Amino acid sequence: MVERWVIAAAIGVLVAPLLRALIFRHSVDVGQHWRRSCSSCDRPVYALSVRGRCFHCRTRLGPPPFAVEAVAACALALLAWRLPMSLPLLAFGWIAVLGVALAFIDWAVHRLPDRLTLPAFLGAVGLLALDNQPGRLGTALLCALAMAGCYLMLTLLSRGALGLGDGKLALSLGLALGWFGGIVTVYGAAAGFILSGLYGGAMLIAGRLGRKDSLAHGPFMLLGTLTALAFLT
Repeated sequence: MVERWVIAAAIGVLVAPLLRALIFRHSVDVGQHWRRSCSSCDRPVYALSVRGRCFHCRTRLGPPPFAVEAVAACALALLAWRLPMSLPLLAFGWIAVLGVALAFIDWAVHRLPDRLTLPAFLGAVGLLALDNQPGRLGTALLCALAMAGCYLMLTLLSRGALGLGDGKLALSLGLALGWFGGIVTVYGAAAGFILSGLYGGAMLIAGRLGRKDSLAHGPFMLLGTLTALAFLT
């Protein structure tokens, strides 16, 4: 019998071409229109190969070869390995799939588009509601609002270091963490800041970042959440 986590990893690889298209379309600076077609052949981009190339003209677009596939496969495999097969696993898998695209977009252009953050949250809420555990869902929603509220406050205090997109992403991550309780939510949120701080400090020491340079926080929020779900649930 094939292990569940192997199937989940395979799903991650299979959806990666679609995720690559999402990353390509949304990795644009503020004020620019979303991309819809390849800049070389002007054909619509609905998927990209594992090497990040347009299927029509072979122009390389987006993240490095195999990067999206590896991240998506690892994220889904870890969730499937740690959690039982259930509607919550599907909900968290939905967040993880869109989270992979959001991580690459944020890393590239420091944006977390509403077109991805809000469907991640609403889709997960719908799947969790079908699980018929109103108490846990209520707690998860409260944790989602609390985590998003904290990020909103930090956005106002950080003078640009954090953005509103981080707060919208926090809704989905707080929902997933809150399904397992408030303590897991606190640890998951804290893990994101710890990982971001460690990476930023290492880059400062290495001279790769300056004190005034900004760092995409979304990928570390996602990694912190995945770490908490893997070790605290």
